[in-house]
Amino acid sequence: MKIAFTGGGTLGHIYPALAIIDYIRECDTSIDSIWIGRNNEIEKTLIENNNILFYGITCGKFRRYFSIKNIIDIFRIIIGYYQAKSILKKNRPDLIFSKGGFVSVPVVYAAHKLKIKIITHESDITLGLATKLNSRVASKILKGFALTDLEKSSSKYYYSGNPLRSDLNYFKAKDIKEIESSLQFNNLKYKDEVKTTYLNIQKNFDSNKEIILVVGGSLGALQINTLIKDNLDLLLSKYNIYHQMGEKTYQDNSKFGYICVRHIGKELGYLYKKASLVISRCGANTLNELIQFRKNILAIPLENKTSRGEQVLNAEFYKKLNLLEVYKSEMNLMDVIENMLNNDNIEKRELVFSKFILKDANEEIYNQIREYKK
Repeated sequence: MKIAFTGGGTLGHIYPALAIIDYIRECDTSIDSIWIGRNNEIEKTLIENNNILFYGITCGKFRRYFSIKNIIDIFRIIIGYYQAKSILKKNRPDLIFSKGGFVSVPVVYAAHKLKIKIITHESDITLGLATKLNSRVASKILKGFALTDLEKSSSKYYYSGNPLRSDLNYFKAKDIKEIESSLQFNNLKYKDEVKTTYLNIQKNFDSNKEIILVVGGSLGALQINTLIKDNLDLLLSKYNIYHQMGEKTYQDNSKFGYICVRHIGKELGYLYKKASLVISRCGANTLNELIQFRKNILAIPLENKTSRGEQVLNAEFYKKLNLLEVYKSEMNLMDVIENMLNNDNIEKRELVFSKFILKDANEEIYNQIREYKK
């Protein structure tokens, strides 16, 4: 069986699909994968580094507002459609698996024209524009969040949950002492990534203070970065801060008690285990990871004016279940953090976590794929 994966525009569309590919490789070596994505060097390198054959196509972006670029991008989409059709004819996959993003639309519609079965997966609580378009021709629509009543009435929809990367699955099953002990004995998987981070923490952090991990996304989150900068001295009086600033917004401001990096790689699971609290954006994949790790989460969603509002909805969903706190601009950051790290509140949240069971999305999605295996 051959599967053509497609998606891109942000790494949030790519990492979950890579998690699925990793899981498939562990379960069934007879399934082969290729990737059809946009002509972008970062995405191409990431995919090829995972030993996946990559095909790049021209793509245009769908915007929810009037822009002259929408007219120009119609021609890009048409070109991308014919490029995707040619790639699909050459490779003859049995199935298309779409993770959304504007690049996926011409691929999905080319596959539909060629009568190739299509699965599309949406991580967020609501369907993105690309996934809405893809869902019209998809054989199956998988969702990371529970289905609405309307979706339940359709046999095309299925609640699968959101996949978890293999490196995160590895760390999730271990406690911090076990990880650091394995590192000392040189038998820890991903030891090269973790060792650098471990030594950096040993050198630059006060061992008597708890660690707060700040993750704003691979490209960066200006709102979160500014919030940390404005409160840094006060935060450092009580906590150590490990801060992923993102490629676009990175500034090397590291000092004792504060480590800032451009990007966190496969050491992320170690940092999740090490941190007492995580300040994060509210993309569905990140929230899924943090909840799987049972972390104290201070969520700062992108507001509706800068997105379609999916992060606000994601945060509200988990807030109602008492699995996280949502930060708002009128709040005092230190007061919120200290309240969250109060022992009584930690115990209450642990109780909630113990009753909240997430699906094993990797297995669920693999089982859905197997239904199309010839």
